[in-house]
Amino acid sequence: MIGRWMLSREDGDVDVFAIWEYDNKEAYQEIEASIRRDAEHVARIKSWYDCYGGRDHVVTNLFKEVRDEEIESTLV
Repeated sequence: MIGRWMLSREDGDVDVFAIWEYDNKEAYQEIEASIRRDAEHVARIKSWYDCYGGRDHVVTNLFKEVRDEEIESTLV
């Protein structure tokens, strides 16, 4: 992880940014697949969602937007 930031908005919303660095897109895809196969991790995520009313409730009512984007350095 490169870093994680939060930005409080005047309307009470909070933006959260997390930036991760991977060697390449294939490495990212391999790591993501491995995480999704990790039963303990999946159970922790489910438990977190359950604490806040379930995944559907969180995604529909608490998250306004989730983006997974590739960014490129402007440095060579």
